[in-house]
Amino acid sequence: MTDFKATPTFPDPLSEAPTGMVLSSAPGDRVAGRYTLLGLLGVGGMGSVYRARDEELEELVALKVLRQDLVNEPGMLERFRREVKLARRVTHKNVARVFDIGEHGADKYLTMEYVEGEPLNVALARQGAMSVARVVEIATAICAGLAAAHAAGVVHRDLKPENVLLAKDGRVVITDFGIARMHEPEGARTQVGAVIGTPAYMAPEQVQGIADIDTRADIYALGAMLYELFTGEKAWRGESIVSVAAARLVQPPPDPRVKRADLPTACGTIVLKCMARDRDERYRTAQEVAEELTSLTLPAMNKLPVTTLVAPTTSSRTPTPAAQAAAAEKTVAVLPFRNSGPPDDEYLAEGLTDDLIDTLSMTRGLKLRPRGVVMRWKGVDQDPREIGRELAVQVVVEGSVRRTPAGVRISARVLSVADGFQLWAKRFDRPEKDLFVVNDEVAKAIADALTVDMAQPARESPTDPVAVELYLKARIEYRKFWVEHVRAAVKLLEQALARAPQDPTILSGYASALARMSFFNGDNAVLAKQAAERALAAAPHLAEAHLAMAHGLFQAGDGAGAVRSARQAITRAPALAEAYGLIGMILSESGPLDEATRVLETARSLDPAAPSVSRNLARVCVLRGDRDGAQKLLEQVRTVEGEFAYFAGVSRYAIWDRDEELLRSVAERLRNVKIDAPIQMAIRDALLDKISPFDSPTFQQAMASNEGGWRRTAYFRQVEVELALYVGDVARAIGSILPCAQSGLIDLLWMDRCPLLAPLRGTPEFQAARVIVDERVSRMLDALRAG
Repeated sequence: MTDFKATPTFPDPLSEAPTGMVLSSAPGDRVAGRYTLLGLLGVGGMGSVYRARDEELEELVALKVLRQDLVNEPGMLERFRREVKLARRVTHKNVARVFDIGEHGADKYLTMEYVEGEPLNVALARQGAMSVARVVEIATAICAGLAAAHAAGVVHRDLKPENVLLAKDGRVVITDFGIARMHEPEGARTQVGAVIGTPAYMAPEQVQGIADIDTRADIYALGAMLYELFTGEKAWRGESIVSVAAARLVQPPPDPRVKRADLPTACGTIVLKCMARDRDERYRTAQEVAEELTSLTLPAMNKLPVTTLVAPTTSSRTPTPAAQAAAAEKTVAVLPFRNSGPPDDEYLAEGLTDDLIDTLSMTRGLKLRPRGVVMRWKGVDQDPREIGRELAVQVVVEGSVRRTPAGVRISARVLSVADGFQLWAKRFDRPEKDLFVVNDEVAKAIADALTVDMAQPARESPTDPVAVELYLKARIEYRKFWVEHVRAAVKLLEQALARAPQDPTILSGYASALARMSFFNGDNAVLAKQAAERALAAAPHLAEAHLAMAHGLFQAGDGAGAVRSARQAITRAPALAEAYGLIGMILSESGPLDEATRVLETARSLDPAAPSVSRNLARVCVLRGDRDGAQKLLEQVRTVEGEFAYFAGVSRYAIWDRDEELLRSVAERLRNVKIDAPIQMAIRDALLDKISPFDSPTFQQAMASNEGGWRRTAYFRQVEVELALYVGDVARAIGSILPCAQSGLIDLLWMDRCPLLAPLRGTPEFQAARVIVDERVSRMLDALRAG
């Protein structure tokens, strides 16, 4: 691979040379001195495809840089030239033209017609099964392109939705004719899984490695695509490439009418004939398929329900993982920005990294590696492409920030991991108050370089640079979770709002911090909801504003409203770990446990360092009887938050199990540790002094306090019930269970599964309490199911 950094055609955007207020974007790398890269269109099995400008002809082209391991195979380049030469014979509006092949250092590339539009697989992921009318429209255009290619003696051999573009001008265009063949050394690849083609669309003869592949293989692939267009699902699915490819050798082709009973009979007949195992039983030509499709009468098309004929509108429902994976074709890692200034300015780099990840996460078509995953490379001196390969992404973003006498200097660039091309670079010198505005500009430029559209409107800059600084510092405190840090975050955000009272980003952060603080002081719940309402009024598109509202509603006792707002946040930012964490926490108490596990694991994959998620997963393990799994998770909490956080979890579950030996050993380890939590401190001291916790003045004072919100009150009541049963005071537990439920408790799983509560479950007081909690939980679960 040529080292493009060795002979740059422009200044290094990350250098510290003097500059004006803003440098123009550095151009992308120029290939062969002729093609300027403008953006990444996609990455596939053959290589990376870029939008490029042909500087000689002043035209846009698609430029594909081929994988070196393919072109380095003996004789491969010559075969490739021969196939491209053959493909150039095809001139049809439904086939993307191949223009040229060439070399750039050690790289080989070809140029093709640039078609502005979206791949068919992305459209399928977004809207699922299509109407018969739309399928006929798309498929007949594909047939026309295939017919033209077949007439020129060209067989595609890898026809699939990814290789069909829905152009903005209305055309349907097949791509990669001729290129597909270069996969197949003549007679050299015959085993299943190594032959040319994509398993879900390969004809049986391709799976078997038969040498004389002809146009009927494309007919088969067309049938598999028709099945998917009609049903929204692939015709052949399985757990491995081999099983997917081999299934068609032993099973008949699937009938789409099994999945979609309202489909006209003729549609199923066409699919089955295209996908016949014996190629002699398939249609002989693409033109025959087109004629069959167009013979479908309009009445037959209109027999389908209206809902199948209309593309779905945007809803609050979270896209399915399959749809997200297909639609988010470009995977991106924003590496931790480097702080080029003094250590005290580290919060600037960390805050900008977080904010850029959040902003790009809200962009449809991008799949971001979450903050918790990339932050382990903070301060690591390593080739960004190596990091990108380790993170399994197509593109990395790296940058730096440094405070200057005039404000801040931010530099950023975008690199393609596969071949090292630089797609975009820019340096900004701006006042500090413009930090978020610059981040939006960076995000917009990155989206353009990756050929996706930014749906979010740009933010207005706060009027005071100090407000931005205070917000970034508060965000770091907020992530530390415990009361002293949350209190510090609230104070910093109050100072920021005094300078920028209408800024929705600061308001959202303030609302979330107040909501968290309301556990300790219930008065904050009302203020949190008010701040969230102001943030939403100012920026209804902002995911953090919806998250703030979710926190505010939950702390105000509206669990169903909190779930709805959290889902709104996820819809706008699918990688927002904190929103998943909130829903997962609710499910870990209300059930079902399988769903709680799934949502919490999603949150942990997005932010592995979030201790609250590990705590809630540990709780799920305990409720399932998996004490070893819970112990491992609590050990992870200890590494992040220390001994006290570990003790809080271990001691409670040890009380559930009446494990006195574990309780005393943990308490002994914490004998000289300062604990800023009265309940845990009272339990520790009671264990060390061998007295009842109810005799502890600290416990009595905590239970008498009315400062906390409903969440704290409910938790204290739960602990009171547990400790009463632990020391054998059943009467006290019976007297506490109904007030516990009336405090706002949603912990139905605790009521049903905590082993300590067995003596209570037959009492009228417990049964009345359970009815109250069950009704509250049902409303929340209805909100989740409604999506």
